[in-house]
Amino acid sequence: MKTPILETERLVLRPFKIEDAPTVFENWTSDADVAKFMRWSVHNSVEDTVEWISSEIEHLNSDNVYNWIFVLKSTDELIGSGGLVYNKEKEMFELGYNIMKKYWGIGITTEAAAEIVDFAKNSLSIPELFCCHAKENIASGRVIEKLGFGYTGDSVYYSWDKSKKFDCREYVLKF
Repeated sequence: MKTPILETERLVLRPFKIEDAPTVFENWTSDADVAKFMRWSVHNSVEDTVEWISSEIEHLNSDNVYNWIFVLKSTDELIGSGGLVYNKEKEMFELGYNIMKKYWGIGITTEAAAEIVDFAKNSLSIPELFCCHAKENIASGRVIEKLGFGYTGDSVYYSWDKSKKFDCREYVLKF
């Protein structure tokens, strides 16, 4: 299924475009605080962000990857991204998200993630979702719990390049 456009009260969740790269780089992929607990490493140049967005665009028609850029309706500002990726090890889709620091702590991440969860449940008709967060990332844990995920245990996850290892808490949401 092609990644659709989703909408919440304050946000439009839409597929990525290459021309988003400079703003995405400026707003969050170049921010070490945003990247701190992510599987991706901080981007050092707009070219790094172009490369990442290009890979997201390649997955627009995939049945295993659904990722969106978060656009604040009131200003058209690009403020974050997130989505669902099929996790082969867990045999279910995994929810992930990140948002620029300016919008931390005001419920925007929960709002975006809730819309993605709704898409998973009602459009993909999947029975459950997986999510995890670094134990140190307490704010992400609060988002996950607000969405109704149930804690299933502790584990570890690694950055894509294996340069970072995180002790984490794992959760599942059953529909």
